[in-house]
Amino acid sequence: MFRLIPAVLALAIAATPLRADEFTDVIEDALEAYRAGDISVALEELDYATKLLNELKSESLTLYLPEPLPGWTREEADAQGAGIGMAMLGGGTAAAATYRRGTEEMTITLVANSPMVSGIGAMITGMGALTGGRPLRIQRTQFANTDGQLQGVIENRVMVSVAGNASIEDKTAHLEAMDFRALGEF
Repeated sequence: MFRLIPAVLALAIAATPLRADEFTDVIEDALEAYRAGDISVALEELDYATKLLNELKSESLTLYLPEPLPGWTREEADAQGAGIGMAMLGGGTAAAATYRRGTEEMTITLVANSPMVSGIGAMITGMGALTGGRPLRIQRTQFANTDGQLQGVIENRVMVSVAGNASIEDKTAHLEAMDFRALGEF
């Protein structure tokens, strides 16, 4: 009898439905529409499920943004509103945060998983040279300084952009606080 108890408990746990979330609900709706022959609805549901996954991916990219340095505050920013049109970059994942200290501010934007990022890396370096801006090297990554805006590409995978009226020193200090090695593996 005592041998049956673990088996019955295992069956009870296996039979208990897992807590559903919005993503799995949407996938189930897509499957139901597909089974019913409604391909248009199935496509809409799958498109929405993809958006949900992209949001999760963006949230995980946000973890690579630095904490505010002493005296600064941080708030999440809309990566689209930070000047990065994802459609223009061929899609991908973006995250941004705005940092403030008094009247100074800067927005750090990250763009990953975009087919355009590696090509942009060469352009950024070239633009910095054309505009007479001296390139900066931060954590072994070259950044172009174009009128106070810093741009660089980490491991040909993640574009990092810093814009705003904060000093180059403050922008550089926030970039130094990031883990570029881990970000390059995103």
